[in-house]
Amino acid sequence: MKVLAIRGRNLASLEGEFEVDFTVEPLLSAGIFAISGPTGAGKSTILDAMCLALFARTPRTDQAKENNVKLRDVNEEVLPQSDPRFLLRRGTASGYAEVDFLALNGHRYRSRWSVGRARDKENGRLQSPRVALYNIDQEKEEQGTRSELQSRVVELIGLTFEQFTRSVLLAQNDFSTFLKAEQGEKASLLEKLTGTELYSSVSRLIFEKNAVAKEAYDKIQARIQGIELLTEEAEQELQTRLKESEAALSDLEKSKVEQQALQEGVKATGQQIATRQVQQKEAAGKLLRATELLNTARKEYEQGIQDEQRSDADFKALQQELQQARRLDVRLDEAIRSVKDTETRLRDALQRKKEGEDKLKAARTRQEHSMAEINRLTDWRKRYERKESIAEQLSALLLHLDTASGARQTIEKSTKTIESIKQTASRLVVQLETVQRTAGNKQVALRKTEEAIGKQEQELKSQDMETLDKQIESVRVERENLLIEQARQTASGDIMELRKKLQEGSPCPVCGSLHHPAVTHAAVSEMPKLIAALTLQLQQLTARKAAYGAGEKQLNQLRQQLLQLHKELTEAEQSRTDILGRQKLAETQITREESICAESKETLNKSLSAANRLFGNDEWQKAWLQDPDSFRETLTTFARGWHENTEKLQQLQREQSAQKAECESYASFLPSLIRETEEATLRHEKNRTEWSALQAERSKLLSGKPADQVEQEYNLRKEELKERLKRLQTVQTEQSGIADQLKGISDQIARDLEKASEDLLLRQKALSDWSESWNEKHGGESLDALLARVTQEKNEYAFRLRSNAENKQKIASQQKELEACRVQSERWAKLNDLAGSADGAKFRRIAQGYTLDVLLNYANVQLRDLSRRYRLERVPETLALQVIDRDMCDEIRTVHSLSGGESFLVSLALALGLSSLSSNRMKVESLFIDEGFGSLDADTLRIAMDALESLRTQGRKIGVISHVQEMTERIPVQIRVNRAGNGRSYLEVV
Repeated sequence: MKVLAIRGRNLASLEGEFEVDFTVEPLLSAGIFAISGPTGAGKSTILDAMCLALFARTPRTDQAKENNVKLRDVNEEVLPQSDPRFLLRRGTASGYAEVDFLALNGHRYRSRWSVGRARDKENGRLQSPRVALYNIDQEKEEQGTRSELQSRVVELIGLTFEQFTRSVLLAQNDFSTFLKAEQGEKASLLEKLTGTELYSSVSRLIFEKNAVAKEAYDKIQARIQGIELLTEEAEQELQTRLKESEAALSDLEKSKVEQQALQEGVKATGQQIATRQVQQKEAAGKLLRATELLNTARKEYEQGIQDEQRSDADFKALQQELQQARRLDVRLDEAIRSVKDTETRLRDALQRKKEGEDKLKAARTRQEHSMAEINRLTDWRKRYERKESIAEQLSALLLHLDTASGARQTIEKSTKTIESIKQTASRLVVQLETVQRTAGNKQVALRKTEEAIGKQEQELKSQDMETLDKQIESVRVERENLLIEQARQTASGDIMELRKKLQEGSPCPVCGSLHHPAVTHAAVSEMPKLIAALTLQLQQLTARKAAYGAGEKQLNQLRQQLLQLHKELTEAEQSRTDILGRQKLAETQITREESICAESKETLNKSLSAANRLFGNDEWQKAWLQDPDSFRETLTTFARGWHENTEKLQQLQREQSAQKAECESYASFLPSLIRETEEATLRHEKNRTEWSALQAERSKLLSGKPADQVEQEYNLRKEELKERLKRLQTVQTEQSGIADQLKGISDQIARDLEKASEDLLLRQKALSDWSESWNEKHGGESLDALLARVTQEKNEYAFRLRSNAENKQKIASQQKELEACRVQSERWAKLNDLAGSADGAKFRRIAQGYTLDVLLNYANVQLRDLSRRYRLERVPETLALQVIDRDMCDEIRTVHSLSGGESFLVSLALALGLSSLSSNRMKVESLFIDEGFGSLDADTLRIAMDALESLRTQGRKIGVISHVQEMTERIPVQIRVNRAGNGRSYLEVV
């Protein structure tokens, strides 16, 4: 990934358009360049623009962690302080940030972030920002939503926002803090910078999985212990009783079968008799209905023969009427054809007549309209005949009027400009007095602030913070030890009770000793007092340290206030110079505008005199002065109307004779069309009269029906009668056979009833004999009661044995589940011992150690190029760092023993190492190091510059952002951020 250009407009102090192009000289060939300028001029705004264009975020706004804090915009709108839209410069309506970069795929892209205010007004409501992505090489815009385009940018450059701010933007001070931080702080920083929070989640998940697996194993084991089983003796006894009850039940079931067979025989025979009786009754009813249907069929057949004979007689009587109807139908067809023919001719004649009348009417209307228009135009020309000369000399007249209008507008504009400049000059006088008064107040405040800083510095120097820190640590350790001992004694409540009962000289019930030092130890009873005293002492020491910190904070605030006062005094002086220059410019502008005004008045007078000569008077000037544009338009419209009306009048006069001839032609042709229409009407009426007479005569024959239809109706009726006679003959034959069959069935049912009655008597006697025999053998107990009792006993024995078998199967099945849960629980327990913990710290510490080792490998590669004397290592089993000094026979040194320059080299190596760690899958060719050099002494600064010079040979374009004079002097290519007054800055590449 390589940054090619950075552009923007109206961002923070950078007002208007600005651009930093790395593809042109001198930045193209510069391996290292500086971004320099006064504090607050807008150096970091250039990097903010780069981050906005790529990610719609900036590191500075992301650091505003108090997102619930709201700030007011220009229109009283409330926005979170982390909103990047606050970078839009106040007093501007829109702004943007744009970056050209070389992507991983080798193509050049342009990413753009823009924001504006409603209605493009400076006080409008801030709108939602817009993002765009262009492929410069293919000259097309990437399509997608805002989130899709931002994901596409991450894909193209291979870096997320967090990775970008660790590999392209490096803050050296942050890694100096990391180098010498405590292990807890270092772990937190590693987790934030390298994303090892995932391992905390894994550690917590292992801990939770282990707890779930153990709980599942305990639950299954508890369920198995809650299942009851029979003893072997009880199970054997139940099986013996079950076999005995099953044998007795088998004998009873056989007796039940015999009883049911006898009962079923009696019942079946009785049902057979009842069924036959019903069948006998049904057969008698069916025989009666069959006889009635047979007699009805015979009567209907005789009636059908009579209907057929009557139909034949009627058809013979209609033969003569059918012949007459057919002759009249032929004559009617000829008559209707004649009516249609004459109707068509009459319709055509009427249409031609109507067209002739319409044409004559239209021609006369056109002639009348033309004559009226001729009269109107003639009257108009007579009314405006005096103004004919204006229409003929319009071009010359308009030339003079336009010249006069231009001169008049110039005079008005110059007058307004002079008035505006005079008002501005008056305001500048007031502003100059205000600036001078403000500068005097700032000078007083500056002297007071310098005095306060000196006083505060003397107070802080009088306090020894190193001794105070040692005292706090000592008191804190002693207090914690006492608290631990007190907690241990509190947890061992029984031991404390036993100690109270011990007496000097009496044997201890535990160890037998006659001497009891624990009872006589004064620290046990005095421990709460000591803890309270140490707590009070710790609070006092902490309060002193907090007071020192507050003093330092107050001193920093005073220093910031002093810097701000210097800045404001400089700005006040620049404002005074700017006001004086603007006053001089106003005087020059007034002189120039007065000269222009005099020249325009002379031109106006000449043009008005020439126009007076063309008009013949000066009365027209009143209307022209009120509205010159409207007056000019009126003249132009009149001249155009005069010429158009003249041409139109001539054209109408030529057309008048042609229209008169047309009317005469249409009027002479109309009488012949009227005669033709009358003749067609008479012929059509005659044919309709003949057709109506024939139609009345035909309606009297066959009731008006067609002859073919009457004949077809007769044939259809005849066929229906024949078919009906055939069906009646078939029904008569079928009903005769059914009656004979039903008579035979009734006789057979009577014989079956007699035989079934004899069989029923025999079966009833056999059932009575079996019941007497059973009662004698079983003492009168019924078979059903004995069978129910034995069945209940057998079911009870079987249920108990079955429940026991099911319990055995449950235990067997749950043993398999228990074994599976045991294996799972042991597996998770092993993982939990290795990496699991409730707070996720165990696995996180392991991962952070590995991550720190990888980071140190990258850092040592960079450190070899910067200084071969040192190598970074991790203190075994910790996250602490140590340095191997090769010049001192690989002596191990603490990082706190390094000098300022050495610390900078090691910190810079760590920063570059993290850059490699964050972007190890691609090459980062652009690197920006923001600040961090202002606190270095001259020697350390020289070492830093030598280190940066050596980095240039690695193929990276390095940008150093600093206001340190020595650095900017050693770097020849610079992007200077210069102040322009009133909080404005501009860029300059030198």
